[in-house]
Amino acid sequence: MVFKEENNYSRIHATFSVGELSEYIKNTLEKSSHLRNFEVIGEISNHFQSSSGHNYFSLKDEKAVIRCVMFRDASGIEFIEDGQQISAEGYVSFYKSRGDLQIYVNKVQPEGIGSLQKNFELLKTKLESEGLFDVSRKRNIPQYPQMIGIVTSKKGSVLQDIINIIKRRYPLIKIKIADTKVQGKEAAISIVKSIKILESEKNIQLIILARGGGSLEDLWPFNEEIVAKSIFASKVPIVSAVGHETDVTISDLVSDIRAATPSAAAEIVTPDIKELKNIISQKLYDSLNNLEFILSKKQSVAEITLDRLLNNKPEISNSENIINLHSNSIRNSFIQILEKSYFQINSLENSLRTLNPENVLNRGYSIVSNKKDNQLITKTDRLKVGDLLSITIKNGELEAKTTKINNKKTKENYE
Repeated sequence: MVFKEENNYSRIHATFSVGELSEYIKNTLEKSSHLRNFEVIGEISNHFQSSSGHNYFSLKDEKAVIRCVMFRDASGIEFIEDGQQISAEGYVSFYKSRGDLQIYVNKVQPEGIGSLQKNFELLKTKLESEGLFDVSRKRNIPQYPQMIGIVTSKKGSVLQDIINIIKRRYPLIKIKIADTKVQGKEAAISIVKSIKILESEKNIQLIILARGGGSLEDLWPFNEEIVAKSIFASKVPIVSAVGHETDVTISDLVSDIRAATPSAAAEIVTPDIKELKNIISQKLYDSLNNLEFILSKKQSVAEITLDRLLNNKPEISNSENIINLHSNSIRNSFIQILEKSYFQINSLENSLRTLNPENVLNRGYSIVSNKKDNQLITKTDRLKVGDLLSITIKNGELEAKTTKINNKKTKENYE
């Protein structure tokens, strides 16, 4: 550090290195008696707790924001929550390695409810009184949906997480995505528009409304009244999957089902195809055992009846022949029933194997879908030159781009 007197300006000009300037700022702040022990009131935002238990957050009011750190052994950690208005005691210091000025908080206590949290509670009370949260009006989701819609941003990892889980659990489902703004001033209107677009689709049976975690400010679009009323008015059931498990939004409360996370939503709306196969196999096995039991029981009754007839009537060969004839007829009827049941069971098993996408791929076929909207391609008239394709084969996926399209004319039969 070099000090140089400049007579023209009657002041001292100092030259610092970055490290020297940082140290000077730190020492100056820490020597100020006003900044060594003080109390500040503000609203918590952007709270984050590290794995070591330390808490990092910001305190804000309508004019400014300042960073804070509160170590795990400080007093009042239980009051650290986004939207909470607190009174914090501590001191100011300068973190040289990052150039951050921050408050080191020793103690906090609640000062009242922050503005966002207050708005949340007011809207929650209003909508609850209007019946938007009533359990009686919540709808069940379909057990085996054929097409679902997803309202979320295509840019985040949330969408890919949902799609991966759905493909793993129940690959027969078709997915329609509405790319949506999920943060910022325009997000609420974007969410409402996306819900309306998807519910107008003819075959969509339910909608997942999803977003990853964030602060109370980040998640605020899902606390807007227009979003809540759009969910309430939706023609199809809506599953809300906003933020982490501890985050609760108005959208969660008004939706038909609340999922703790977007991944949990994907689990909720899809059956597990492996479990379905096991259930079908078990039902076929039980049906076969039940049929064999009935056949055995009927045969025993027939044999007992035959013995009684033979013992209680004169031994007349003609009558005996008639009885034997009827007995054989009964046996043959049951054998036919058994053979027919075996045939039906084999047909069901063959149908199940045919429906299994993995078997289709094992025979050398592939599944082609449009990379842009994940729609399956069954006709060339759904393509245009330059489309990016996803091709699923037996051992993985390929990407391709259309450079030429040949439309083969076919004849169609009409009844």
